[in-house]
Amino acid sequence: MRFPQKCNAAVIFTGLLSILLFFSTITTSASAAAPLKDVATTHWAYQDIQSLLGKNVLTGYSNGTFKPEQDVTRAQAAKIIALAAGIEPLNPKTASYPDVATGHWAFGYIEALKKEGVIHGKGNGLYAPDDKLTRGQMAKILTEGFDLVGHSANFFTDVTTTDWMFTYVLALRDNGITVGYPEDNTYRPNGIVTRAQMAAFANRAMEWKALQQPALPSKVIGFGDSNTSGSYLPKEFPDYPNHNWPTLAGITNAGVSGNTTAIALKRFKQDVLDQQPSTVVMMFGLNDALMRADTKQPQVSKEQFEKNISQMTTQMVAKGITVVLMTNLPVNERVYYQSQAAQNPGIEKLYASKGGLHAWQDSYNDIIRKVAEQQGVELIDNYANAVQKAGGATDTDLASSGLVDPLLGFHWTPRGHMMVAHSVNVWVPGTHTTLAQFNNKTPTSR
Repeated sequence: MRFPQKCNAAVIFTGLLSILLFFSTITTSASAAAPLKDVATTHWAYQDIQSLLGKNVLTGYSNGTFKPEQDVTRAQAAKIIALAAGIEPLNPKTASYPDVATGHWAFGYIEALKKEGVIHGKGNGLYAPDDKLTRGQMAKILTEGFDLVGHSANFFTDVTTTDWMFTYVLALRDNGITVGYPEDNTYRPNGIVTRAQMAAFANRAMEWKALQQPALPSKVIGFGDSNTSGSYLPKEFPDYPNHNWPTLAGITNAGVSGNTTAIALKRFKQDVLDQQPSTVVMMFGLNDALMRADTKQPQVSKEQFEKNISQMTTQMVAKGITVVLMTNLPVNERVYYQSQAAQNPGIEKLYASKGGLHAWQDSYNDIIRKVAEQQGVELIDNYANAVQKAGGATDTDLASSGLVDPLLGFHWTPRGHMMVAHSVNVWVPGTHTTLAQFNNKTPTSR
């Protein structure tokens, strides 16, 4: 199975894209829950609360209230996280914590979370079930309960690298589960969690988990990182939560947020080869190229990145799988620098010797182009497509194009995903657009 254009020709399109840039989201709703007297439809956490009520993760009170501002205890949090993460309660004969006896109402949930490594007590042998839960503690149990991973240097001003909860809070931020307090870019880790906040965090974690399910057997698979999974879309673009390019192109989404090629290799067999697809469309590189502030080295060197891409391509070709490699979006480096500057003032200097973040990221695209040509597989040059559509590669061009997100300058917007999906539909046999399901509504950057 071959495509009309060979790997050394960028897939550039113009006219058809304008026809397809009018669409809206398909929305789903949780099971209907009884109206709550103290949670109006205008409440900031209304949708999250209703969602968890419908899923029986949370319940209201018999008098028809929810008490959204009531503090959450550590025992209550254990039950909520266990239910949200799908961790079944246990009933061992002996208690792990002396202050949580076998007859305690939350005993089974606390024991289950301890066995799964989600909780570790207070450090003094106790669990303190009646203590109020802090936002820092919540970050830890959510991260452990849902296997979240942080992958950027996007810090809050009040959570530094020396704080015990740093990696947990970072994981929540990077996976779209929290944005903290935008007015001062803080997370407030010592603040007490309310029922409304707990509902919001738990529901967002459940939504994230739903997007990370392993790929199911499909004729065509999209394999990549967050710019494939679209895990950030529900929070950055809430009107378009499902507008990731694999879904729009009608193929299986095997993207996982934060993945470098080194991490992706660990799931490559299960999520790709074992699915026996006819075609795999693969896009990696942005996370590989990110410079680490501590080592001042990329997360994956260019040499190793080329080896990883080549290895996966070779294995797929050997199994008769048609491989389509894709380049990454052109990053808006000014937006990215600004998003990282608060906690990493030297972020711009990390890329100065590389010609800037934009040029450095595109040098990884050059490796993708090289491997496609060497191995005789197809290439969709998303970078070239986006630059042509934007009318240039400057930060100003990219910002006005609506293709690159305005928060990090590092992700496709829904419109960007549309562009990629269209390329896949045009050039990959066996795919079909789902765009006809959408009404006329143009997504805007948020």
